[in-house]
Amino acid sequence: MIPINNVSFLWGIDIKVVFLQNNSNMKKVIIITSIIIFILTLVTAICVIVAKQSIVHVHLPHGAVLHVFPHHRDNKTDGAVIICPGGGYRYLAKRHEGYMWFPFFYFQGYTPALLEYRMPKHDSQTPLIDGTEAVNMMRKRAKVWHFNDNNIGIVGFSAGGHLASTILVTENDSARPDFGILFYPVISMKRELTHLGTHDQLLGQDASEELEHRHSNELFVTEYTPPTYIALSDDDRCVNPQNSIRFYDEMRAKNRSVILHVYPTGDHGWGYKLSFDYHRQMLKDLKEWLSKRK
Repeated sequence: MIPINNVSFLWGIDIKVVFLQNNSNMKKVIIITSIIIFILTLVTAICVIVAKQSIVHVHLPHGAVLHVFPHHRDNKTDGAVIICPGGGYRYLAKRHEGYMWFPFFYFQGYTPALLEYRMPKHDSQTPLIDGTEAVNMMRKRAKVWHFNDNNIGIVGFSAGGHLASTILVTENDSARPDFGILFYPVISMKRELTHLGTHDQLLGQDASEELEHRHSNELFVTEYTPPTYIALSDDDRCVNPQNSIRFYDEMRAKNRSVILHVYPTGDHGWGYKLSFDYHRQMLKDLKEWLSKRK
């Protein structure tokens, strides 16, 4: 019998191979699978390099930089996404939580943009200003970059998830995106929930309870908070999963559209890494959610 088996998943495209179901061929299967994964990784790297050469770099008013990969001028897309990498508000993981996602979103019909936001250094308004300016810039340039200005999402990883969720719950209507995607996000600044390194970089070690409350985004979900997709690992040892769960609960309580995917293992920071055991499933889940929004 010759079954067809999925061995990888790249940019929302299934890759299938056919092999004999025979123990004597298992070594060959392992070798072939390893080669395919290596090729996919190489292709991803090449696509990222090519994409970087076509990226438009936009300097925002207060110093942040928006790196945009527009579609062809004759190919109007469904929308756009602004990607906020993580890094604990100390640095930006721009590769696996940034540029490596460009091909995936591009092939799903979205114009991807990476927000190189400034580090707060205890000034909590700094990332918020950058996120607000990024959303406004994307709406302003929608016709130039050929996408629907009423379908702009914000994507955040870890500390970038805190910035993204801050934008999602903002009271500023013009800066609020149309949907959000949060990967293993820091949501709360309350000490029993937050990631302390992120907390200290944003607010300082001696932040008051009032300041922590003001930047705990699970407390500010409203009837205007846009649809949100959340994904994380159950065994995350860096950011307490309760950050995501409480945001999800608040969204449900306000009758807002939200979905939560919790993968059994993976810990923290997997981004677009092919080594993440649920990489293929994660992309499939996200692709299905995005397709339902069209």
